[in-house]
Amino acid sequence: MKTLKIMFRIAISLMTIVLLILASSCAGAKTPPISAADIISKASANFQAANSFHFALNQTGGGTPIGMGMEMTKAEGDIARPDKFKVTITGIVSGMTISVQMVTVGSSTLMTNPISGNWEVPPSQFAVLSVFDPNTGIAAIVKGISSLQKLADSQVGGVNCYHVSGNITSDALKPLTGSSMQGGQVSVEIWVGQTDFMARSIKLTGKITDTEVDGIVRTLDISNFNAPVTITLPQ
Repeated sequence: MKTLKIMFRIAISLMTIVLLILASSCAGAKTPPISAADIISKASANFQAANSFHFALNQTGGGTPIGMGMEMTKAEGDIARPDKFKVTITGIVSGMTISVQMVTVGSSTLMTNPISGNWEVPPSQFAVLSVFDPNTGIAAIVKGISSLQKLADSQVGGVNCYHVSGNITSDALKPLTGSSMQGGQVSVEIWVGQTDFMARSIKLTGKITDTEVDGIVRTLDISNFNAPVTITLPQ
């Protein structure tokens, strides 16, 4: 009986040692950190696959000319792929701040008249449509970033995010403004969710067109990915 007890104790001791070795091995086997390039690659693919999302664009240091003498400073709305979006645009016309609404369903677009508030077909030169095209606007930013660097992780809207910086040419951002200057460089920061790899916020610092002022900053926050959204043309 005494021999069995000794053997049992030895077996327990050996099992304890094995478990400690395994635990030590697992603790030492760390997952390699994800690269900035992989983060952007995943974010680009996931954004393209999103069926809908909410966006809020804020600009400081200047506005973006979008036609009708209006310089856009803010915009907020929803996009539902493949061909629906609604947005409220705030901008400046002749020194006055105004807001207009726009809705697109398929090939039809209506916009409120800034004076009467009535829904009308926008003039053909109104360039805001290209700004919010999800296939060229935001996608152009995510795909076109170069000189990538991974910064310290942070949160956006309570979501743990990877933080990546880089540069993008002003030519690549032409879909956002309708025109661009040649050879310009814009600084980019992008925050990507650590669990879903969705771009949560994008910050662009620098002018895209010749008419803009130096130091203009655009911040685009994106949320509510794949949430149900109803977009219809006003009657």
